[in-house]
Amino acid sequence: MADSIVRTLLQESNLKVSVAVVTEVAREARRRHRMLPASASLFAQGAVGAALLASLQKGETRINLQLECDGPFRGFFVDAAANGEIRGYVKNPHLDLELSSGVFQWRAALGNTGFLSVLRDVGSEYYRSSVELVAMRFEDDLNHYFATSDQVATRVSITVQREGDEGLGRVAGVLLQALPDSDPEALRRLGGELETRLHDAVESLEVLDATALLAALFPGVPPMIETPLKFTCNCSKERAMGTIQGLGVDEVQDIVDTMGSTAVTCQFCGARHEITLPDLWELLERLGRPQPKH
Repeated sequence: MADSIVRTLLQESNLKVSVAVVTEVAREARRRHRMLPASASLFAQGAVGAALLASLQKGETRINLQLECDGPFRGFFVDAAANGEIRGYVKNPHLDLELSSGVFQWRAALGNTGFLSVLRDVGSEYYRSSVELVAMRFEDDLNHYFATSDQVATRVSITVQREGDEGLGRVAGVLLQALPDSDPEALRRLGGELETRLHDAVESLEVLDATALLAALFPGVPPMIETPLKFTCNCSKERAMGTIQGLGVDEVQDIVDTMGSTAVTCQFCGARHEITLPDLWELLERLGRPQPKH
């Protein structure tokens, strides 16, 4: 089934709900960046978190979710849009270091210190907030972010479950957030059992999709909005040429004189954009130094 995120409202308690399935997005990111299992699983968690954060936004808002740590993983960067587009990368794709499951599962990979940052792109304005990592467990630190930075009562749970030899067998998450006049006791109660309920619900479903997961988590609550999720990058050859042009006329001239061509690899998706000699001549003409064509 295709990845998607569904949003709805728990009417009795006035709590917003977002339920995301991000399995194919996580697998596509793993393929593009050739991630080893630990790197792939940590990125998958970040992709769920970014999708859930983006589901709280409106319009053309984009979310940048960044984790930085002093462990060998070093961190990830996920860019997600309210329309369901997700892309991102990890700083170390070659990590296969994981302890037994539990609160210390990723401690060896993440290390002892770090930061979790969220940048909201709202049209022409940017809002950035950051918190220190305190648990060195992404789900817990994302909940810490909501408690200390957003200061809106919120609970998040994320699961990445193996299926046979597939480490990214099922990747999903759920977010509960209070609205004005919501029932704080309901959020406390549901939030306290959210991790167990999510794990059990994902494991119990024969076919995992966001609508079925919502029904398993909150029986009788209909989805209000469903948005497809897809690993999508807006890079292009023209954008790559813009990057080269930004180096300045002397740097572009040096590439022409010494190499004759070059390439730009997108950090987000791994796509390689070839910049040929005629392309470089075009850039030099834009920069006011036209070249003789041979």
